[in-house]
This record gives sequence, structure tokens and C-alpha cells, in this order.
Amino acid sequence: MTVVPKTRREMPVTTLSVPVVGSAGKTGFWRDFRPVWTQLVSPCSYDCPASNRLPQIFEAIRNGKPEEAAKILLETNPFPSITGRICPHFCENNCSRGEYDEAISIRAVERYLGDFILTQKDAKMFVETSAERQKRVAVIGSGPAGLAGAFYLRKMGYTVTVFERESRPGGLLMYGIPPYRLPKQVVEREITTLKKMGVEIKTGATIDKQADLERMKKEFDAVLLSTGAWKERNIGVPGEDYMMHGLEFLKQVNEERRGPPGTSVAVVGGGNTAIDVARTLKRMGAQPVIYYRRTEKEMPAVKEEIAKAKEDGVSFIYLTLPVEVSESKGKVKLKCVRMRLGEPDTSGRRRPIPIEGSEFSVEHDATIKAIGEITDTVWIPRSLLSKEGWINADPGTSAVSDNVFAAGDMVSGPSTVVQAIAAGRKAAVNIDLYLLGKKLGPQAKPEQPVQVGRMNLHYYEPQDRPKLREVPPEERLRSRGKEEDSTITYEEAEREAYRCFSCGYCRACGVCWLFCPDASIDLKEDNKPEFDYDYCKGCGICSTECPCGVIVMQREEE
Repeated sequence: MTVVPKTRREMPVTTLSVPVVGSAGKTGFWRDFRPVWTQLVSPCSYDCPASNRLPQIFEAIRNGKPEEAAKILLETNPFPSITGRICPHFCENNCSRGEYDEAISIRAVERYLGDFILTQKDAKMFVETSAERQKRVAVIGSGPAGLAGAFYLRKMGYTVTVFERESRPGGLLMYGIPPYRLPKQVVEREITTLKKMGVEIKTGATIDKQADLERMKKEFDAVLLSTGAWKERNIGVPGEDYMMHGLEFLKQVNEERRGPPGTSVAVVGGGNTAIDVARTLKRMGAQPVIYYRRTEKEMPAVKEEIAKAKEDGVSFIYLTLPVEVSESKGKVKLKCVRMRLGEPDTSGRRRPIPIEGSEFSVEHDATIKAIGEITDTVWIPRSLLSKEGWINADPGTSAVSDNVFAAGDMVSGPSTVVQAIAAGRKAAVNIDLYLLGKKLGPQAKPEQPVQVGRMNLHYYEPQDRPKLREVPPEERLRSRGKEEDSTITYEEAEREAYRCFSCGYCRACGVCWLFCPDASIDLKEDNKPEFDYDYCKGCGICSTECPCGVIVMQREEE
């Protein structure tokens, strides 16, 4: 519903679909309340760890400007082709449209824009790099946090060198996520764009001694630590050495240097790594069984991935905990105990409690544990570590000590890729402040998002979200590396942009202009409203009718 921008008082009354009252004289002195156009934060942006400006992105798509939408997205997320595939989409979980019919398929649109960027001949055209600054920054680790930090630091004009111990950069993106979820060509193309921006990446660079860190601190003006969390946690049971490590298994598979460890394989854990391991095993022809000490409701893995694992034929055994591991005649024997759920623990989930006398044993060809990861801190001074063994970085500024900053899983513990990206960007912002000699400070958290009850939903019609084109389970199991679904088209992305309620952000629909009885609203060149308070009586019709909830009524004395 787009209205041609014109001044209402220049138009004859007969051209309007509603009567114009009071347009002949100034009536603003009657007013106790005045309408104010405010830009509020949408629930989707509020709940996005990267704070993507989603209403603005959708507006650009509605206006037929995918290049502009891509540039807006890159301001907060440098790798949309990656997050558009693997992000758990916190945004969609809190989308206001979900209370009306179905949430906007935000991740699919993000993936479209990410792939759109990569299909351009010069992908770096979307990123304007500031003038060169005579400061050098070292980034240790090339996972999502490190690469995001490198992206934004280079965008600011700094000379950035990334140090990666493996033969290929990418960290978890390259070695820890199966290719059916994230094709490695996508990661490689994003890294190529970074290199074109001027980021130097040194592979095979091992930083494993405290002396190495001290050297980096002297050679560079600032250092960003972002090596992730790759060491598998110990379960703490007898015979644990018979268990393989989940991330190491995925790394070896991604490097194409191992086959299935057997036909019947136990996977212990309930997180994303456990699900990735099990689904990878299915593609290798094995029969995995996931053992988890709580119920499915408490599993921290992405719910969509759990559902797909079930479609793949992965078996789940809940409320079960291995308490001893042994090997006999080429088999791995698990002694397990049944569990029941007690009161919630510090994680907010109900605590699993062993049931006395419920022990039983099972045998498998191999067992893989995936109960969570910790960071390797042998090269980090003990004074820089928290009691729990993580890097003790300031939560607001990412600062660790002197010119050292840290971001990602080595600070927070295992998290999602988008959370690591957001942490890398926050660190880059504060490194910039530090190098400019400015005071570091936490980035302001926006106010609470606009509530759907504040919006007028009568202007929207129910519409289904697009159905992603997914490979059937029987077909996807035949190919370990084939991607499971495909990118939506521009037409589908545009349709989703029109479905967006644009919560808290003016949609430029002209409804306020149309309904104003005082002809006191003009539309600017971008079709956004401008109030003429000489004529506005403060009736509030514009606020009531606003589909996006951006017009609020304020008392005059305010």
C-alpha cells in the first residue's frame, strides 16, 4: 500500500478516499497530545545476537534493491551465506508474524542475500573500507569470531593478519560442521572475499607457547584471541579413553581421512555436535544411537536438526547416562544407568538424577562422546583465565589485558556461529576504540522491542511462508556432501519482505497520511511521515491506524 508523496493541503478534497476535516485553519492549539514518529527495535532484531537490522533489510528488498539490502546486512553480519544456512534463527522464534500465521523465513532471506553477494563478480563491492590506518592487529584463530573480527577491523582500515594452525582457515566452519549443512565451497568463497579486502591469512601457524603470545603483543598494536573451544570435555567415567572425540571425528571426516568406525556406533551427548556426528554416521552407512541423560525437551541441539536426525533414522535413548566404558573382543561396552529429572539446575533445565538399581549394559562397535568442549589454554597465562578455565575477557569490551582482546567460544564456552560472529564484531569495535585512544565501553543494548499488540494487523492478510526445497531423507543419505536444501529465489525473498510486519520501523505505507482528518501529515521523499503541528489536533487516528506501531502519542509538556 504505497501512496504517492504529496502535500494533502495541495489536493482537492474530492481526490481523497476519506473526508478532510479542519484543513482550512490552524488547530494545533487544541492539542493535549501530539503524534511522534519513532523508530523502535523489532523483536527479530532484538533477539538476533548480531542485531541485524531486519526491517530495513526487508524494506530495501520491497523497493527492489537487493544490493542495498545486502550492504545493510553486512554492517552487522559479514557472512550471511554461512549464517543463512546454519543459524538457529533466534529471530524467527520471536517473529511477531508467528503470532498471526507463520514467522517470516528470515534465515532463508539471509541466505539468499549471502549467496547473492557471492555471485557478484566483485563481492567486496558491498564493503567500503576506510582510509588506511597505520596500526597492525593480529587475530589468532580463524573461526567465525576471528574472521568476523578481521572483517570489521579491515573495514575500519587496519592492517590485519590472521594466524591459523590448520592448513585451511575457517576453524569450526571448515572442520566442525558437516558439508551437507555448510558446503566448504561457501566458506572458501567468504574467506576469498576477506583476502580481497586485504586481510592476510597465515595457515600452519602454531601459537602454543606463552612466549608466542608475548611476541605477538610486541609485534602488533593489538591482538585478538579467538581460537575457539576444541578440546572435548571428560565425562569422568572409568574407561573413557575408549571413547572417540566428537569434534575430532567431524574434523577427520571433513578432511576426508577417515571412514565409519563401525556399523553400530553409540553417540553420547545432546548438543549440536552430537547430532552432527550421528547424522554424518548415517551418511557413512552406520547405525548411530544417541544416548542422552535428559529428555528431548532439554536437548540443547537445534530442534530442526533433531527432527532431521529422526528423519535420517538416528535412534535416541533418553534419560540414560554411561557410567563405565570397557572393551572386549573388538566391541565397546557401555555400562549405563537410567535417570529421572529433578529440580532445575543453573542451566534452567531439570537436573538428571540416577535411579538406583537401574544399571544395564550395551555393546557397540565404537563410541563417540560429544558432551561439550573446552578451550586449550596451555599457551595462555593463568592470570588471564577465569576459575572455570575460560579467557577472562571483560563482557562489555572484550578486553583481556594490555593490548589483548578475546572473542568467541574461548570466552563464552561453546555457542552458535552467529553468537561468535557478534562477539568478533564487538571485539573489533573495542579494539578500534583502544587504538584510537578512546575509552572502551559496552555497546548500548536497545530498549525492549515493540509489542505486536501495539500494531494494527488489520492491514495484513494471512500468507504462508515459502516451503524450502529440501532433499528427501532417502536421497540425502546417499551423499555425504550434498547440501540438504536450496536457496530461495528473489521472488520468494521479495514475497517474504512483503509479509514482514516491519515492527517498530515505518513501512512507508501512507496509511497515516490517508486517515489524517486535519491534512497535517506530509510524506517526505522516502514516503515517511512528517507532522505539521500547526494543523494537528492530536486526535490519535494516525497512531491507532499505524500498521507498524511507530507513531506514538506524547503529552505536549513532554
